[in-house]
Amino acid sequence: MQVLILGVGKLGRELAASLLQREDQVILLDSNKDFLQLAAHLAGTRISGDMTDKEVLRSAQIETADVVCAVADYDNINIMATWVATKIFNVPRVLTRLYNPQKKNVFKALGMETISSTDFTVEAFLHAIEDEETVLEHRLFNDTLSYSLLDAPSNLLDSKLMDLQTGSGEIIIGLRRGNTTHLISDDLRLEAGDRIILADLK
Repeated sequence: MQVLILGVGKLGRELAASLLQREDQVILLDSNKDFLQLAAHLAGTRISGDMTDKEVLRSAQIETADVVCAVADYDNINIMATWVATKIFNVPRVLTRLYNPQKKNVFKALGMETISSTDFTVEAFLHAIEDEETVLEHRLFNDTLSYSLLDAPSNLLDSKLMDLQTGSGEIIIGLRRGNTTHLISDDLRLEAGDRIILADLK
């Protein structure tokens, strides 16, 4: 499979590494030469240029790409690059990273297929079951990201969730209050009956 990755930040580089392990053909395009330099260890083709420019995209072999992944660090760039890939070059499949879920309707109206890390995380929390052990695991490239629930200790009630730390390397990312999931925020405090959501990358 020939995959064109638009945006060579951390996600773009990790995606490329995983695709190359599958022996897919990977082409990386970004205007940020520092990002491209960080990808110098990858076997894929690296091209510097405007990710929305038609001629640059042609040089990146977009006309023969099976899939385009728009994973730049800015939604507006991803929107424009996706529109060009879809409407001008008729790429069979275009996947677009979405930072701001409020822009989801814009992508949908343009017929774009989006992947939102925010939506994905929230959906993971909503599928949490009532169990203090691991409630969900999924693959994150070559690692496993697991979520678990921990009853709020009585001596920490009314504490700010943002101020709490774990001693095991796990990260606190929110809490379950009844049937509702709350992502961590500056003013979120522990109440009786809360269950802390922990994330751990293995």
